Amino acid sequence: MNEIIGECMRRLDQSLGYLELAAGRLTEDQIWFRPRPKMNAIGNLCLHLAGNEYQHLVCAVGGRPAERDRPSEFLTRGGCTPEELLESLREVRRESRAVVNGLTEKDLERAVTVHYTESSEMENYSWSIQKVLIGTAEHYAYHTGQIVYLAKWLQEEDVHLLNWKHYD
Repeated sequence: MNEIIGECMRRLDQSLGYLELAAGRLTEDQIWFRPRPKMNAIGNLCLHLAGNEYQHLVCAVGGRPAERDRPSEFLTRGGCTPEELLESLREVRRESRAVVNGLTEKDLERAVTVHYTESSEMENYSWSIQKVLIGTAEHYAYHTGQIVYLAKWLQEEDVHLLNWKHYD
């Protein structure tokens, strides 16, 4: 496997592991808690990550039709347990991995188009597969940090979720 492909997938898997640690400790009410009305809950960010990864890797790179309802990722106010959200993220990862495992070094330079539905009010764009992989990993890590921070804030005890050394 190409180094860029391998590193992007390693980072995506690492972020998913962090989400499993963080969200796996929370209740359904905590997953759907919004610190302020205009802020996203952890559940919304999980739906958003699943939708984004699916759209970019499975659809744009893998050639499946884009079926993402991006607005609902942010408008949803509940209805999924933490485990259901995590399983959705895991399923998307399995599908992404199946697509990415078939890529060659030459494929990385090939341009693909990321398509959005009209309801998303987003513009389609074309990127190289390499840029799609890097952008997807970066986007996932960004929202993973938000989720981990909010999960730490919501938990009852003061536990370092990622076992990193922090100083008081």
